[in-house]
Amino acid sequence: MATIKITFDKRSSNTIIGNKYMLVLRISHNRKTRYISLNLHLKENQFNPTTGNITGIINSVRHTKRIRKIYSEVDLWLAEHEGEIKHWDMNKLKQEIEQLYFNKSPSRTILNHGAKYLNRLRMEGRFSTASSYEDALKSLIKYRRYLKGMEDLKIKTLYEIIEDKLIPLEEFKNLDMEIKAIDYGFSKDFKAYLINRYASKNTPAIFLRSLQAIMNDAGKTFVDLKEHKPLSNIKKKSHANAPAPIDLEDIHKIRTLELVPHTPIWDNRNYLLFMFNNMGMNFFDMAVLKRFQFTENRIKYFRKKTHYEGDYFSVLQNEESLEIVNHYLNGQDDNDYLFPIIPKETSPERLFKVNKGKVQIFNKYAKRIAALAVIDKKITTYTLRDTWTNIGLDMGIDIRKISSGLGHSSVQVTEKHYGKSVSEKILDEINAKITNAKH
Repeated sequence: MATIKITFDKRSSNTIIGNKYMLVLRISHNRKTRYISLNLHLKENQFNPTTGNITGIINSVRHTKRIRKIYSEVDLWLAEHEGEIKHWDMNKLKQEIEQLYFNKSPSRTILNHGAKYLNRLRMEGRFSTASSYEDALKSLIKYRRYLKGMEDLKIKTLYEIIEDKLIPLEEFKNLDMEIKAIDYGFSKDFKAYLINRYASKNTPAIFLRSLQAIMNDAGKTFVDLKEHKPLSNIKKKSHANAPAPIDLEDIHKIRTLELVPHTPIWDNRNYLLFMFNNMGMNFFDMAVLKRFQFTENRIKYFRKKTHYEGDYFSVLQNEESLEIVNHYLNGQDDNDYLFPIIPKETSPERLFKVNKGKVQIFNKYAKRIAALAVIDKKITTYTLRDTWTNIGLDMGIDIRKISSGLGHSSVQVTEKHYGKSVSEKILDEINAKITNAKH
């Protein structure tokens, strides 16, 4: 149970001329102690710890009443909130007492609370999400630089890791800001800055949603921020990226393209075809496949979806994919990666960063493959998923089956992403029937 006591802080840093000591409220909680100044320096004989009386100074009666009142109110508050307080750390308890009874506004900065939020994501293994949220914080710091007329420099990271916790780097502390200072007007101006800075229409919305998540968490953590929601009225609409598939003829061109075996471009052609053959498998899902997941000519895996595992798939491999897989089988242990994409020693925390780099390499080789195959379309890791879907729709396969293959939570999700393609095919079919009708 948290306890309090009025006593002297006899540390030399808080002692003034005349051997006067700072009178403090000493808080003890979970075997830790903190002091809160009562804004009085007294000699030892000017305060009676038993009665709480202050003597020998101007307005001693008034000071005695004030000190007694603070002690009584804090002591009662501790007793009434004992069940909740026992789960708090000492710093949170001290801050709450200072705010409630000493009119001291605590510092709630976006980088400090962002560090706490990112630490939690890292502990949950959600490293990709943590990186995305830090990118949003970086954009805010860049905006602060912009407002101060500072040079727009690349930010590698905002934090250093000390005792396995993220701590804001010293160089960014003067660009940090109180969460309460992020009001509606600031948010609107920040959004305008993001729209002007980034070519992608979705980037501003992604960053704003990430910052809102951090601020909402702060609101749930601190009572004084509970109603502070400046981003809630800022539109953060995402724009669906139009599918950009290639067709079966293009796939055939890629399959028959003559490449030197065992070269990087040859490997990436194999990865491209493997993803297509496995219902447009996500590149990351392919990169982290383990040897044990290939059994009985099937690839069995849970689709990785940010921080959780999505739908389970068991895909029978066609002849082409079996040939690809067998090429990379070289006596791996069951928990070794099936494909030589991610280095074996990569830690879980670095996994998403390494994968991001591998995606860039794949996209570079995919561009070369498209040029060599005389395909006048951009091919990326997303292309294979869109291609598999589009070919299926062209063949008249039920969209519900397509949706299941994509691992979408519902047909509505599939229709939202591929709705334009579906609508065009339906309208083309209707129009053909009507216009070709015989008299």
